[in-house]
Amino acid sequence: MEYLTKSAVAATEIAPSSAPSAELFSTWEKSPMAALAPSLAHRAQAGSRGAPDEGAAQAPAFVIVGEGAGDVQAREALLDRAMGPNRKKKSSEKLRRGRRPSEGLAFVARDASGAVVGTVRLWDVRLGEGSPALLLGPLAVEPGLKNGGVGSALMRHAVAEAARLGHGAILLVGDAPYYGRFGFSADCTGTLAMPGPYERHRLLALELKDGALDGARGTIKAAGRKLKGQGLGLIA
Repeated sequence: MEYLTKSAVAATEIAPSSAPSAELFSTWEKSPMAALAPSLAHRAQAGSRGAPDEGAAQAPAFVIVGEGAGDVQAREALLDRAMGPNRKKKSSEKLRRGRRPSEGLAFVARDASGAVVGTVRLWDVRLGEGSPALLLGPLAVEPGLKNGGVGSALMRHAVAEAARLGHGAILLVGDAPYYGRFGFSADCTGTLAMPGPYERHRLLALELKDGALDGARGTIKAAGRKLKGQGLGLIA
């Protein structure tokens, strides 16, 4: 897990309505999870070029807010630009299709003009016949801003909010060298499977509560709120 000082984090302004509570930070400040908490009330500045989405010498200012109904088209267009036309063929999509994101866990990053330049969502899933968990994804950033710290800020904010809301674990399918910086690993996923083709070593998890994945086994299943009507074609 990556430990960062305040000066090392690409500082991000978080809208007050979507920021984790002060109690969360006071609880975490002496724990390893503290490294994941987003910095508050600062504008994005310089970071380290060591990470895929951090390090522009003059990183643009951005804010992270809860996703709204008016963000759907901008978000879908961003996902098309960032992930390409085959993005809806991934195994993770089977767990998202026809579902709503987990309550309070869909976020966008906006630049100074208000344009959506980043997105992340978390979804309710069930691990086999056992315990509930969250599935993170997709995480996407405007292609021209991938070195601006937007993705890292979205990750830290999403993880911190999931913990604040009392969730026990987050899973995702992604590259361990990148997501390992946020505490994700394949250590607890060997007995779990995605509902479709996937690379087993890329199924990663982060326990927000100790032992949340103990005994978890079987195929991951969708468990979130279902979409109705026109929403089925608009939200993925």
